[in-house]
Amino acid sequence: MNMKTSGATFAIFLGALAALPPISIDMALPALTKIGSDLGATGGLAGLTLSLFMAGFAISPFFYGPLADRHGRRPLLLIGLVLFSIGGLGATVAPSIGVLLAARLVQGAGAGAGMTLAMAMVRDLFEGRTAQARLAVVTVVSQVAPIVAPVIGAALLGCIGWRGIYGATAACGLLLLLIVRLSIDETATIPPGPKPPLLGKLLRDYRKALGHRSTMAHILVNALGFGWLFSYVSGSPLVLIDHLHASPALYSMLFACTGAGIVGGATLSSRLVHRGVSSRRLLFFAVVIAVAATGSLAALSLSGLVTIFTIMPLLVLSTAAFGLSAPCAAHGALDPLPELAGITGGLLTSIQMFAGALASLLVAMLFPSLGTLAMTGTMACFAIAALPIAIGIAQVTPDPSRERGAASL
Repeated sequence: MNMKTSGATFAIFLGALAALPPISIDMALPALTKIGSDLGATGGLAGLTLSLFMAGFAISPFFYGPLADRHGRRPLLLIGLVLFSIGGLGATVAPSIGVLLAARLVQGAGAGAGMTLAMAMVRDLFEGRTAQARLAVVTVVSQVAPIVAPVIGAALLGCIGWRGIYGATAACGLLLLLIVRLSIDETATIPPGPKPPLLGKLLRDYRKALGHRSTMAHILVNALGFGWLFSYVSGSPLVLIDHLHASPALYSMLFACTGAGIVGGATLSSRLVHRGVSSRRLLFFAVVIAVAATGSLAALSLSGLVTIFTIMPLLVLSTAAFGLSAPCAAHGALDPLPELAGITGGLLTSIQMFAGALASLLVAMLFPSLGTLAMTGTMACFAIAALPIAIGIAQVTPDPSRERGAASL
């Protein structure tokens, strides 16, 4: 029986696809030390299980996107989920650190299909405010995963070890693979007849997407938003545990609060769009909120007034600003080029991941010398960099919902 694309179940399914990367990353975090000791590897090599997963995830959408536009979403999604499941199973039984690293690279490459094609499928099926509301649901579901994944990972580590964690990710992939195989129809309209040469069309399509100012502006705002979010995610253990001496249990609660901020922001975004608020103006105000929150965080760091009580409200506000902005940015990136939804979804995903990797690198490099300012300052830099682009979108970019006759403020 095919899943109804208009129902909540389909929206949750899309969110589950987008949640594969954070589940696969965050569930394994508590196990890194144990992995290194069991396989006779250094902590640095064990950490590469995350880096190689993220590398595969960042690069693969460049291929999934155009191939999905050419051959359809469903076959590429099946391929991606097969790779994700094989990588998870390989990691589960890996006899050495080398095999484990290779398996994680394959798993990351498979995970890249989930988020990329979830975005493209939304664009295939929905338009205007409905599309943006669906993207908000995808954001909510995918962002719940980082909140619960470390807790689940720690529980699995205590019960069945680190191999059980990777086995659980493989089971998630196999379940989604079964759902796609039995219940999901093709969402893209593929023109009949012979197809043009792949390389030439690939170059033309990427040139068209990269040259579209509105699409690229929204992709960049989304990436910079993920940059200020991931600056917090990567720096939060250093600031909250090492500097402010929060216990692991308290840290989990604080991290959950900021995760709830993302969910709240995305939920608010969906409701405001349904009430006719212009998505481009909503995106602008979300970035303004982020600049105010992250700038205040940086000021607290400079003044030496960082405590859990002073920074947590601002951290929640900054993550909520990302939740508010992400559906608007994704919709604005995908909407202008429906025939290239796969490519634009791939660009959205890959550039977002590269921004997150850059943010994480900056925080790690700067923390020994700058302390808490390494995290808060990096957050502020990403938010400030997004502001002129958001201003340009608000002033110049036509509002897709208005073009379709939707009410706007």
